[in-house]
Amino acid sequence: MAITKSDSLKLVDPVEKLPGVSEYLTKKLQNLGVNTIKDLLELIPRRMEDRSQLIAINQLAISHPSVIIGTIESVHSRRSKRGILIVQAKIRDVSGPINALWFNQRYLLSQLKIGDEVMLFGEKRIVPSLGNPFFVKKIVSSLEVAPIYPAGAGLYQATIRRLISSSRELISQFRDVVPDDVRTKFDLPSRAEAIEAVHFSEDPDSLERAKKLLAFEELLVLSTQVLLARQDRLFTRTEPIEIDVDSLKGAVSMLPYKLTDGQRKAAWQIIQDLSLSHPMYRLLYGEVGSGKTAVAMIASWAISQVGAQVVWLNPTAILAAQQAETLRDTLGPLGIKVALLTAGVKENHFDADIIVGTHALLEPKITLRKLGLIIIDEQHRFGVEQRQVILDRHPKTHLLMMSATPIPRSLAQSIFGHLDITYLLDKPLHQKPVETVVVTEKNRASVEKEIEKRITLGQPGFVICPLIYESSAPAPTLFTAERKAIIAEEKRLTVRYPNARIGVVHGRIKSEAREKIIKQFKTGLVDILLSTTVVEVGIDNPSATWILIEEADRFGLAQLHQLRGRVGRGTQSSICYLAQSVDTLLAKKRLGVLAETTDGLKIAQADLEFRGPGELVGVEQSGLPELKYASLSDVSAIKNAFTEAEKILKVGLDEYPALRKEVLQLKHGSS
Repeated sequence: MAITKSDSLKLVDPVEKLPGVSEYLTKKLQNLGVNTIKDLLELIPRRMEDRSQLIAINQLAISHPSVIIGTIESVHSRRSKRGILIVQAKIRDVSGPINALWFNQRYLLSQLKIGDEVMLFGEKRIVPSLGNPFFVKKIVSSLEVAPIYPAGAGLYQATIRRLISSSRELISQFRDVVPDDVRTKFDLPSRAEAIEAVHFSEDPDSLERAKKLLAFEELLVLSTQVLLARQDRLFTRTEPIEIDVDSLKGAVSMLPYKLTDGQRKAAWQIIQDLSLSHPMYRLLYGEVGSGKTAVAMIASWAISQVGAQVVWLNPTAILAAQQAETLRDTLGPLGIKVALLTAGVKENHFDADIIVGTHALLEPKITLRKLGLIIIDEQHRFGVEQRQVILDRHPKTHLLMMSATPIPRSLAQSIFGHLDITYLLDKPLHQKPVETVVVTEKNRASVEKEIEKRITLGQPGFVICPLIYESSAPAPTLFTAERKAIIAEEKRLTVRYPNARIGVVHGRIKSEAREKIIKQFKTGLVDILLSTTVVEVGIDNPSATWILIEEADRFGLAQLHQLRGRVGRGTQSSICYLAQSVDTLLAKKRLGVLAETTDGLKIAQADLEFRGPGELVGVEQSGLPELKYASLSDVSAIKNAFTEAEKILKVGLDEYPALRKEVLQLKHGSS
């Protein structure tokens, strides 16, 4: 039952204790991550919407948000060619008339009455066939600068504002997480001042200062937790693994290829880590084709020499099977036993030296003889919680995470500060740089001729599309463009390359069928592998010399870099075609970065600047923290927070109880 007196409420109380919060509304709020009153007050507006500018109709500027007041002269509706319901009302003020438009809002036909005066917020657009109409965002009742909150189906802005207003008195209960001297140093408001300003100030500067405080607080908590994790690891005792150097050299000499300087240095770093009396937590970053697997093999060999087992985690069953085959071919001659363990394949693993598998290895019923090392391949494909499952079961075990996903050094050193990081930057000598060409309508024909020539010469390749099917959902406006989809592209490619054998792979094809097609591609039975980004990692075909990525400007640069890495793995020169779908300066600049460099770290830095950290990996389970207020693009703020966290821990976290509470909540996954 709702409590009506605000003085009896606390920030930690469930949001349903607020007046007027029904069970239905509670569920809608929970969908936004709002469970407590504190969560509600920390629901920060996405932006402030300026509805304070009242403009005469004949003075409206194109695409400039404005408010108009006028009399309704006519109302009618019709459907667009794509089936969208358009409600149109002719509005007139003293300066003249304009057509106001709404989309898919049938209920307005009974509410808009001829002769009524109405106040509308929206913007004028250039659509000559409709008389350059006024696209209505909202019917408003007053001129104001309004906060716009994250919302969902069945949850309205007015409802969120009402609930926040009813909780306003509780803002004084917020305590400062950022120490006073740090707030003074960076000119940050108090927590209570920040929350008050975010919801109730119309001053843009106040909102920005509030956001700055909340972002810094979030980064400070994260940085402190990261540093504590590093301390915990260093204080955890484990048995050092001593490796005979002559035996190590002998094992390396038996590998079927010569190691690069970078591989030797990386392997030696890991061997030294294993000789310490605390667990190794190392992230091995290397460009596609740089030889991370060979480094991990040497570490696995070292672990096997002391009778311990290695668990080698892969994100998919296909990759796990490929990995097991590679390990058997390479380490089998050295006496290393390999077992494969996935949902579909369960080999006897108890006596194996290396157990290769997928998430199936995380199941509690999987028993291990003596776990010495966990290797996580393509670590960004595993969520933090998934990794933690096996680490919690084996806290003294060494951990090696591998990734070809480039993360800028400045970001990695702060966010992954609890890890030691090895950068493996050189590539095997036989691999040639991949040429990158941006494809436009002007050079599309010549590019397709070049692809045809390569296919004729027996050189297979990839075509990547952003979607599986063309969207059948109605577009939110009349101007949404369709995106390229595999199903339609397969028909086009069949006509364009009638002699080519085309294999189709995407996430909705069963894994057995996908694996069969990929094997056909690798053995020369498929000329064109048409796919979504499911091929981003793990498909190694040295014969493939070209890749065409349709609508490349819709992908993150780091993801495009990963896709480009599917070719150039053999001795022949290879090429990556990036098809540009929109003719904008930003699209040209972004794709131009890839055309100019193959340095993954430079590309990742550009990704941060262009699109933000969400595009660094292209998937949700990145291992990067989910931040509500801060941006991982703000390297300066991250460095400042990390520096202050180091100072705080030198003094002792117990001296900062509010910060300590937040850090412990983050550590244990509390909200």
